[in-house]
Amino acid sequence: MLKIFKRLLIINFFSLLSLSNNYAQDNFRYITVTDTLLINYENSYNISALTIIPSSESIYINNKLLLKNEYSFSYSKGTFSLSKNLKYSNFDTLIVHYKSYKLSLNRVYKNRTLVRKLEPTKTDSMIYVVKESTPITEESIFGKNIERSGTIVRGFTFGTTKDFSLNSGLQLQLSGRLSDDIEIVAALTDENTPIQPEGNTETLDELDKVFIQLQHKNARGTFGDYFVKRQTGEFGGIDRKLQGLLGEINYNTSSGFVSLASSRGKFNSVSFNGQDGVQGPYRLSGVNNEPDIIVIAGTEKVYIDGILQKRGEHNDYVIEYGSAQVTFTPNKLITVDSRINIDYEYSDRRYSRNFFGAGGIAKLINDKIEINLQYIREGDNQNAPIDVLLSDTDKDILINAGDDINKATKTGVSLAPFDSNGSRQGRYEKIDTLINNNTFSFYRYNPGSVNSIYNVAFSFIGLGNGDYIRESLGVFRFAGIGLGTYLPIITLPIPQLNQIGNFVVKYKPIEGIELSFEYAGSIFDRNRFSTIDDDDNFGSARNINIKINPQKIKISNVSLGKIGLTYKDRFIDEKFNPIDRINTIEFNRDYNLGNSKFNTSQTLRELNLNYLPIKSISINSFFGYLKQESILNSKRFKNSINYTKGNDINAYYNIDYVKTDNINFTSKWTRQEANSKIKLLDFTTGLFYLAENREDYKLNNDSLLDGSIKYFEYNPYIIYDKIEGLNLSFKYSIRKDYTSLSGNLIEQANSIGQFYEIDYRGSRIINTHFTLVLRDKTFEKEFKTLGLKDSKTVLIRSISNIRLFGNALTGNTFYEVLTQKSAKLQQIFVKVERGNGNFIYLGDLNKNGIQDENEFEPAIFDGDYIKITAQTDELFPVINLRTSTNWKIRFSELLNSNSFFSNIVKALSTETFWRVEENSREEDLKKIYLLNFSAFQDINNTLHGSNFIQQDIFINENSYDFSLRLRFTQSKNLNQFSDGPIRSYIRERSIRLRTKLVNEISNQTEFISKNDNAFLDSNLPSARRRQIASNSISSDFVYRPENNIEVGFTIKAGRSTDDYPVVPTLIDFNSQSIRMVLSFAGTGRLRVELKRDELLGNSVGNFLPFEITEGKLIGKNYFWNANFEYKIASNLQTSLSYDGRLQAGDRVVHTARAEFRAYF
Repeated sequence: MLKIFKRLLIINFFSLLSLSNNYAQDNFRYITVTDTLLINYENSYNISALTIIPSSESIYINNKLLLKNEYSFSYSKGTFSLSKNLKYSNFDTLIVHYKSYKLSLNRVYKNRTLVRKLEPTKTDSMIYVVKESTPITEESIFGKNIERSGTIVRGFTFGTTKDFSLNSGLQLQLSGRLSDDIEIVAALTDENTPIQPEGNTETLDELDKVFIQLQHKNARGTFGDYFVKRQTGEFGGIDRKLQGLLGEINYNTSSGFVSLASSRGKFNSVSFNGQDGVQGPYRLSGVNNEPDIIVIAGTEKVYIDGILQKRGEHNDYVIEYGSAQVTFTPNKLITVDSRINIDYEYSDRRYSRNFFGAGGIAKLINDKIEINLQYIREGDNQNAPIDVLLSDTDKDILINAGDDINKATKTGVSLAPFDSNGSRQGRYEKIDTLINNNTFSFYRYNPGSVNSIYNVAFSFIGLGNGDYIRESLGVFRFAGIGLGTYLPIITLPIPQLNQIGNFVVKYKPIEGIELSFEYAGSIFDRNRFSTIDDDDNFGSARNINIKINPQKIKISNVSLGKIGLTYKDRFIDEKFNPIDRINTIEFNRDYNLGNSKFNTSQTLRELNLNYLPIKSISINSFFGYLKQESILNSKRFKNSINYTKGNDINAYYNIDYVKTDNINFTSKWTRQEANSKIKLLDFTTGLFYLAENREDYKLNNDSLLDGSIKYFEYNPYIIYDKIEGLNLSFKYSIRKDYTSLSGNLIEQANSIGQFYEIDYRGSRIINTHFTLVLRDKTFEKEFKTLGLKDSKTVLIRSISNIRLFGNALTGNTFYEVLTQKSAKLQQIFVKVERGNGNFIYLGDLNKNGIQDENEFEPAIFDGDYIKITAQTDELFPVINLRTSTNWKIRFSELLNSNSFFSNIVKALSTETFWRVEENSREEDLKKIYLLNFSAFQDINNTLHGSNFIQQDIFINENSYDFSLRLRFTQSKNLNQFSDGPIRSYIRERSIRLRTKLVNEISNQTEFISKNDNAFLDSNLPSARRRQIASNSISSDFVYRPENNIEVGFTIKAGRSTDDYPVVPTLIDFNSQSIRMVLSFAGTGRLRVELKRDELLGNSVGNFLPFEITEGKLIGKNYFWNANFEYKIASNLQTSLSYDGRLQAGDRVVHTARAEFRAYF
């Protein structure tokens, strides 16, 4: 469906372009142009643009930026040439970036071309004047005023193990003017990219966004992917990511919109408190607590204590959209007192969803009256399930369930089918037992047992509502009645439909006063399959607002300042269902509603008075009254005062009192907040103060209920920012918490926090950012006996870049520590199209009916499985450390002397890279963040650990005549998987020598000594165990008789030994290959290669790890390939390739590919 939509979008776009032939100049002064050029014999290169802005060019060869003295550029002619002293190959590619003026000029001007031909006849010769047909060009398709970029690809693939398949793709970006009044912006593709952007940056790069947008001064149309964000009154807010058609019009004082689209997901909002010492991840779920959802990228809004946070590794949080997990960065400390609210859209891939919206605004009588109308319809299409197959029985269950989701279930237990031997091979066996003297049956995961005749599907029910817990994918364990989160049932997805319409009338009788009335109605069908319970689908709401902007008050010409007022009277009946958020983020907290959801009507009245006696002082008084029939009523009184004197002094104080009477209890809640800031000399100092006192009582009872709290928090801070580029800040936090115990408020805990931040960007030599957060929370003895433990939180992030002695010493460091929760990993094999995977399945070797890990084998050809890792459900509190450093030393930049010793030293350069990652349950945090490596990769604590180092030493690093590289790499890893921990150790030592024997012949010889070990600390059979030592030497000779011809010959030999088996596995290997490369100057190249690999060994029946054979078979292996690339025209390129192989006497496998690519 998505592919059809995208093709329809492209067809409509080109149809639209064909309607306009008269284009206007666009408004850009200049454009950025990129040219890709092949090395040619003449050493003369022309840029594609008509003009170039002098000194705006950047020329790269092999990703190396050329210096100004390494080429010569003629700006008037638009040509350049490379310096004769520059070392390069005729097979290299030049990339030129430059800026060109946006001029409406062409290189050649002509109306038409006359061709005179003499055609002899029997009696005479006549001259024919023939009009040359106009060729089809980019400008004839798109127009002169359209900026465009992109590609069109068409190709095919077929082979011995591949069916004939067509490959096609279109990617096109356009912007410009179709006429003087119409602008266009478009991003088109016919490729379906299921990849969501990563949620670790502030802005997202959406690879799959496809749209066409036309804009006129009175209208705008969008066809494709778009966001619709509208706020019509209080009940008509909508914020969705859609795919379809959006039309918007505006004329004078009236405007309107129409949206018809498919909705990518459902809206949900969750609220929860954080945990001490846990920055994340915090998992999001669906409306009905569905655990396996995908968050739609860019739709989330994350709030902490009512304040909107910024996404990004260097900001406040990151999010994994695929697993729906949010993790907060060290910039934002999370504690048990952090109030987290997240709004988001998600996809559960149950039903396709449709969206329709329309609305309009009209202003009358000199804008004194404004009328807003809006209608929104959003719902599931019950006739278009996506990843769900509903049988007639399933539909009958849904029809009879009505609005009760608990009735939309069926058993998840089924008998396993008979195998070829006539026996049932299931995964679960039924266990009968007694619980509280009652007979009870549960299911135990035990594949391979003769009693395992059942297959069981489980559904997530919620914490404390189920009997089973999930240990890994497909493996569930009985935990006890009510002690789990899963039940052996299948919940059937219920399609829903929500419709809401509202109108708003605003009236401004005089300047500064506004009256408004809003009425809304909703129709919410909770089950589109069923008509049961449909009599309660309709609900309504109304809202009255009075707003008086601050007005000047004078008595006898004495100014008393300004005063303003707002009043709201809102009623929502119990059946009204808004389509999006209608209340403020902390509305429930403001009125002490908690998480209770009463199915009753709600009345809300609010009066807000704002008084400004002088310019620097503002006083605000607020009264709110909320009533939910006879269930609850809450009265809120809030007063605040703010004083500001320029940028030097700011003081603020707020007190908020809420009295709540519930059917179960009565509550009094006082909240205070204050902040004072003053500039003294070069410093800014301040104090931030928070306090709360909440007392909950049972009716007619003086004892405090659980949930009653009191705390005081003081946060003095100081900031220094007077030196350009330098910012220093420090904050100290003291907090005392009280909670109810045995009916009284007593001291519970003391918390001390320290916050340090350094940011320096005032020098090219060094720039650094450092954040350190330390927090200790200590509980009183009474609460330690109840199981509460002291907690320590450490958050550190340090990023530095250093450049010393010019470019002689360059380096960077990264260090990050945070406390969070992590899960063990499980390796899963997923079937894909043959040839797109890197594993093959050997079959059910142990006859247990399960695809075990040791039944998969790596494959470099024709693999049809890929291996992914998934998290298990159980989360462990851990400290997570990531650190790395990279240093480059160029001795040639240090020494200026030309002495013998200096010339030797100047030939040297080194590069060092070191990376450490540790995810550990170690309780003594100092051992981790102070890098006590004896505590790293501990089998009892580490969930994931990695230590990698690489050291390179170069002699004449960039020389083509002679260069030498010594390399040492070492990697130590420990990973906890669901089937046990695995350790790995890889060490590689190598010497690489590059020489030019004569001008036409060069050689690269490399010796590699490698150890590759992996051990699984469990008794489970696994193909991951290995202890491999290998030594190899290879030599590659290259002969270039001409600049456009290259002939290469490579030989390689070595030995690998796996000492893990009782009888070690010994593999000797040798390899020879020959290749020829022919380059066509500026147009293309041809490459042909033949390769022979031979593996000889005494495997004696041992399992051969992939790492010892690199996917090749014992015996002789032959490989051959040919690749041809040719540039037919400046914007048209074709490529042909052919691959063949013959492995160990098996059949010959052929594969051929062809591709044509056009550039815009």
